[in-house]
Amino acid sequence: MSITISELRPPYKLSGLSSFKVTFGYDPTIVEAIKTVPGAIWHANTKFWECPASSLSELLDTLTMVSDIDLCLAPDAPVTSGISEPLTEQEVSSFKAQLFQHQVEAINYGLAKPKWLLTHGMGCGKTVSAMSLAEVLHKRGKISHCLIVCAVASLRQNWKKEIQKYSNETCMVLGEHITRNGTITYTTVKERVAQLMSPIDEFFIITNIESLRDDSVIKAISSGPNNIDMIVVDEIHRTNNKQSQQGNNLLKLKSQYKVGMSGTLLVNKPLDLYLPLVWTDNDHSTLTNFKNQYCKFGTSAFTKYQIVGFKNLDLLKDELDSCSLRRTLNDVVDMPMRNVETELLEMNADHAKFYESIKAGVKDEALKVNLNSSNLLALMTRLRQATVDPGILTSELVSSTKIDRCLELINDLVEQHEKVVVFSNFKQPLENLATKLSEFHPLVCTGDYSDYEVSQNVDKFQSDPDALIMLCTHARMGTGFSLNAAAYAIMLDTPYTYSSLDQSICRIYRLNNTRPCYVKILACKNTVDERVAEIVETKRDLGDFVMDGVMSSNLQAELLNIINTL
Repeated sequence: MSITISELRPPYKLSGLSSFKVTFGYDPTIVEAIKTVPGAIWHANTKFWECPASSLSELLDTLTMVSDIDLCLAPDAPVTSGISEPLTEQEVSSFKAQLFQHQVEAINYGLAKPKWLLTHGMGCGKTVSAMSLAEVLHKRGKISHCLIVCAVASLRQNWKKEIQKYSNETCMVLGEHITRNGTITYTTVKERVAQLMSPIDEFFIITNIESLRDDSVIKAISSGPNNIDMIVVDEIHRTNNKQSQQGNNLLKLKSQYKVGMSGTLLVNKPLDLYLPLVWTDNDHSTLTNFKNQYCKFGTSAFTKYQIVGFKNLDLLKDELDSCSLRRTLNDVVDMPMRNVETELLEMNADHAKFYESIKAGVKDEALKVNLNSSNLLALMTRLRQATVDPGILTSELVSSTKIDRCLELINDLVEQHEKVVVFSNFKQPLENLATKLSEFHPLVCTGDYSDYEVSQNVDKFQSDPDALIMLCTHARMGTGFSLNAAAYAIMLDTPYTYSSLDQSICRIYRLNNTRPCYVKILACKNTVDERVAEIVETKRDLGDFVMDGVMSSNLQAELLNIINTL
């Protein structure tokens, strides 16, 4: 009996840069042996087994009964010059924006590889890189329209302003309607479909990811009269759920050129990379095969579908490196210092007493309810609200240690005529601060404010020397906006992931900064704040390895501990 094992580049239906195709004359003993190889799958139509590259040693070990094994490794891929020639000096000088070297590098990468991920760190000017790539492809006659899909809806206006400022091309926001008093609203999905089904003169077409939930929008983009042959998805990490309607429909969008953009592509777990890799046609596995290749599952009957850890992260990193370009701010320019400090606060007596009563109630409730993910998150949220602003949970007058300290810090900065941005997960403490700081006319950006109002507030904060205070939620303002008129930021609380925290910090830490930035994270001692900090740091370890190749020695133990104790 002979067996042929041939390397496949790229894999057929598995993840990674390569896999192994196994063919042989039918033998039930060999079939049973191959079934034990981790991640091995049978292709019924083409009659061969496919095994992950990470399982080659296990495959060979299971086939010790076979005397004739022909192992065929694929030759190295030939070096090609790409589908388009690099930028010329004349093209570089023709852009409205003055490009940094790393932005020129990103454009050349996109000219050589049409479907890829731009994962530069926050503040590195990814928006300008992507729009400039689209512009040069248009000038070269390669594309007719570029669709910008914003995974954060409020960034539509930000993209419009950036294109008007830094590009020579025209743009329009799908469904945008300007009222008589100058405010911006958006038309219905049906009206947006009608726009797409009519000729569009502008080169850039900007929309939000939520529009893709409607199948008629997908059809209009794909088969309408406008030849949309380049698609850019901004903050693509926000679309990482293939099983959602918008994630599933995003995968239906076909285009000659695709760019997925994110400075924090890995948010929680390796599965976050599945949809971006598949959408850019750099991974051809199913979600089940992807999970089997990179996730460890429980061993009991009750936990066999539960993810308890991760494996083969080096292979995932290699796959990501093969189709992405990443630079951090410190890689591309001599940046001023970024100072992030956590200040641990002793809660005042009233606040401490209130927190303890909430904690006792939460623990008591935890014993009575079924702790699924929704219940657990609700209980954790209640504890977090109790540390930042008791007023969220009670009508009694209980002073907040964090708000009192935040007011002290803001008053000190305002006295020096320094701008400051305050972030929170919750809008009520920001409203509380706005009332207490009313004499300074603070700008507020939460989910209660429209895209137009947010855009106006950002412009005012960036340009008006007397607009000193910006109060905003992580969810509304933590992504995409530049608020670097301020050198100071205060975090009343943090998101659950380091990537989201880093996104918020990078609103004031941008490519064109000329002075250091200072971030103060307020946390209460002996509270849930410390547990959240542990989770945030652990997820930072995971992202640091897959994105930047930095591996924490105790990463796996930390992940397992958190999963088991949540």
